[in-house]
Parts: sequence; C-alpha cells; structure tokens
Amino acid sequence: MQAYPKDALRARLLAMMVLRVVLALSFLGVTAWFQVRGASLALLNFYPLYGVAAAVGLLTILYALLLGRVRNLKLFTYAQVTIDIALATVIVYITGGTESYMHALYPLIVIGSAILLGKRAGFYAASVSSIAYGVLIDLDFYGMLPAEYKLVSPAFAPPWKYVFVTVSTNILAFFTVAYLTGYLAERAARVERELEEKEIDYEKLEALNRQIIENITSGIMTLDDRMRITSFNREAESVTGYTLRDVYYKDVEEIFPGMIRKGLMAPQGGRRVEERFRKKTGEEIYLGFSISQGQGGEVGRIIIFQDLTRLKQMEEALRRDERMKALGEVSVGIAHEIRNPLASISGSIQLLRAESAEGENRRLMDIILSETDRLNSLITDYLLFARPAREAERELVDLSAVIDETARLIRNCPEASDIRIESKIGERFHIVGDHRQLGQVFWNIFLNALHAMDGGGTLTISARRWPEGGLPDDAGMGFVEVTVSDTGKGIRPEDAGRIFDPFFSTKERGTGLGLAIVHRIIESHNGTIEVSSVEGRGAAFRILLPVESEGVRA
Repeated sequence: MQAYPKDALRARLLAMMVLRVVLALSFLGVTAWFQVRGASLALLNFYPLYGVAAAVGLLTILYALLLGRVRNLKLFTYAQVTIDIALATVIVYITGGTESYMHALYPLIVIGSAILLGKRAGFYAASVSSIAYGVLIDLDFYGMLPAEYKLVSPAFAPPWKYVFVTVSTNILAFFTVAYLTGYLAERAARVERELEEKEIDYEKLEALNRQIIENITSGIMTLDDRMRITSFNREAESVTGYTLRDVYYKDVEEIFPGMIRKGLMAPQGGRRVEERFRKKTGEEIYLGFSISQGQGGEVGRIIIFQDLTRLKQMEEALRRDERMKALGEVSVGIAHEIRNPLASISGSIQLLRAESAEGENRRLMDIILSETDRLNSLITDYLLFARPAREAERELVDLSAVIDETARLIRNCPEASDIRIESKIGERFHIVGDHRQLGQVFWNIFLNALHAMDGGGTLTISARRWPEGGLPDDAGMGFVEVTVSDTGKGIRPEDAGRIFDPFFSTKERGTGLGLAIVHRIIESHNGTIEVSSVEGRGAAFRILLPVESEGVRA
C-alpha cells in the first residue's frame, strides 16, 4: 500500500469531503425536482432520501471538525469509507433494492478509497461493498426488509438467476475497479514522489551551480534582451567595486560605457575584448571580457571578465626588461669604449703633472684627475649594475664570512668613527653565488647606513634561518634572512618606492647606482630585498637568499 504524508492525506480527505457534499446536494436537488415536477410520483415517500442527504451533510461537518484533531488519519479514513458504504447501501435499498441503479455509488467509494490510501484500501472498500450489497439484495429478494421505505417496488419479484447475475457482476466490477484504481493511484504516487526527488535534485544542482558561480575567480554577469544587468557574481563585485544592488536591472552601458558594444561588434567566435575600465572607487584598471549568447529572457547574454591590470603590468615590465637588456648590452660596450680613452687621459695627465705642472696648472690637473677617477668609478658601478655574475661564475660561498669580512672593512672607514656596529650572526650559511658581488651588496648597504647616520648611531647586522625553525622546501632549499638596520634619519615616504631605481639619489654627489646595484645582484642570486623605514628613526633592509640545505645547521 502506498503511504502518503499526513499533510497530503489531510488535503485529499478535505477534497473528498467537498466532493461528498456536492454529490449530496445534487442528489437532494434531483429528489426535490422529481417530487415537485413528477405528478405521477406525488404520492411517493421521498423523506428517507432527504434524511440520507441530511445525514451526509452532518457527517461531513463532523469530519471537517475532527480532521485537524485526529492523530491516526488512516484509521479515520477507513471509518469514513465504511460509513459511506453504509449510506450507499441505504440509498440502494430506498431506490429499489434489486431494481435500483444506485449501486453505481459503490465503485465511486472504491475509487475514492484507492486514491486516498492506495490499492489495499481499494480492496477493503470493494470487499465491504460486496458484502453489504450482497446481503442487501438477498434480504430484499426474500422480502425480509420493510417495503414502506422503498421509493420503487417492482410489480413482481425478479427471478433468482437475474438477481445472482446482477450481484456477481457488480461484485466483480467492484474488485476490478479497486485493482485498476489502486494500481493507477500507486503509479501516480510513485511518479509524484520521483518528481519531488528530482525537484530536490534540481534544487541541489541549482545551489551547487550558484555556489560555483559565486566563488569562481572570474567576474560573471548576465544581460536580458534589453541589455539590462540581471546577475552579478561576487568576483564581479570585487573587480568593479559595484554591488549587485548598484547594477541590478540597469543598462549595461551605464556601468560599462562602450565596452559591451565594442565586444558585440567583434568578429563572431572572437569576442574577446580588452579595455580600460574605471571602478566605482575611481581607480582605472584593465578588463578583459568575452561575450556569449544566452537562452534569451533574463539570460540573453553571458559576459565573463577578469582584471588584467597585473598581467598588463607584468607584460609592460617584461617589455621594459627586454628594452633594458638591449640597452644594457649596448651600454656595456660603450662603457668599455669610454674606459679605455679615460685610462689614457688619466695616465697622460699624471705624467704631465709630474714633469712640469706648477701653480694653477697643477691645480687644474688635479681636478682633471679627480673627475677622471670619479667618472671611472661611475662606469665601474654601471658595469656592475648592467652585467651581474653569470651562473658559470658562481660557487659555494660562506655568506656569514662575507658579511663579517665586509663589516671589518667598514669599521676602518672614516665615516664609521662615531658609529657602533653590532653583528648578530650565530651560525654559518652557505649559498651559491659570486663572492665579490655579495661583498659589494653589503658594502653598499653598510656605506649607505653610515651616510644616513652622519651624527653617530648604531648599525645592527643579523642573520637567521627563515622561516624561524623552518625546514628546507621541496627542492632541498632553505632561506637565510639578513637584516641590516640603522638609527639614521630614515627614508622619506615619497622616496621609499624609488630608492632601488637606477640613478636616483638623495645625496649631493651620489651616482644613484649603489642600491640599484644591490637590488640587481640580489635579484640575480634568486633572492629578494625590501626596506622599511620611519623618517627620523632609521631604516632596515631585509634580504632573503636561498641557502644550500646542507649548509643550514645549528
């Protein structure tokens, strides 16, 4: 037997009550019409039929009052079916018994039972109807029931054979109707349940799709047939700065002026467009987007877009690096060519000064030699910046020894006379690199710190494994973190982003290549360098370099 949820069964019972009332009222109306219009029937006793119609109405009211209070709805339904069969039996008896055509009420009750509770309830209704109908016909045939309540009485009793065939045929019809109706009801219930399950699956699928769309790393929006925005996922909000509330049902041209039209004008199949876009905050970014056709209605077109600003910056940086590389190769050649005549000029001036220069001429020659040395130093720095060490020139270097050696050298500089230098390197770190260039890195940083502390201060140098207590990565490499901090005048905020740029300097006679060389060498050694500073309170340079795993030991 098909089990129905309580709410569904309660709704079906309510529908059957309404149908029962409609049938009772129709039956009552037909009875009254016959009584009023049928002259030949004027003497018949119609009051039993009125009594049955009244009983149906009262019972229906009672059922409605009990419907919300009864806990066992299935038993309540069986009770209603049983009472309906009893009322149908009374109606059959009143309307003629063996000669009545109202036995058609029984199949209606069987059908209703099967619809309410399935095939088993249908067979129950068919069985009770068969028993009630058979007993009624037998009692009526043998004259055991009072005839005064019958509306129609036959002139003569029908033969037993006719009565037997009538009863047998009706009972067979009851069970046939019970089987067919129960089968169809259970099939309908199964299909309804499957549809509900599929509806649940569709809801889950829709929720999954919504979750995917909301968390995808591309902006997605849809347009209706009137080019109004109908959806805007989370990434679209993040990229544009607009929320769904800001753009919903607005013309797409208000938010993306000219961009979508340009995409629609692109060749079919190649609707990929890259355009500048101004976010809600006023920031200008690059958007790359593609347009595809939707199903119409609320999803007339689907637009997928991404923020290409960082990619554009990387492309520009790559092109700039290529230009700088080409310029560097040319510049290196030019620098070498300048260096040769510069050496000749310096040598010739020294000879002239040694032989005959006196007075003003000697002073002028000293200026020439000083400026020649300065120019030669500038070219040396430029060559170091333009051509870092190649892989083939590198070897295993004790970085801790390089730092200690450079610190000893810097202590002997005149600029370090009022500076206290503290070194906090407690372990040895080995890296693959160029010893001379790594020394140049720390020499430039230390010297830059001394110049920033012209009134005295403290230079602190530390090196430690990074991350602290961490292990080498999958490639067998760990990192060493070297920090060089001073207590000098610090870096102005507007200069912080330019200190590694070539030829940028805040010193009167600086070349602007010292920290640029540091950055270039660290970068060529697969490391990183960054600076933090508070103006007036000093600066700290943090360097990360990869170390050989066997070289990292406590």
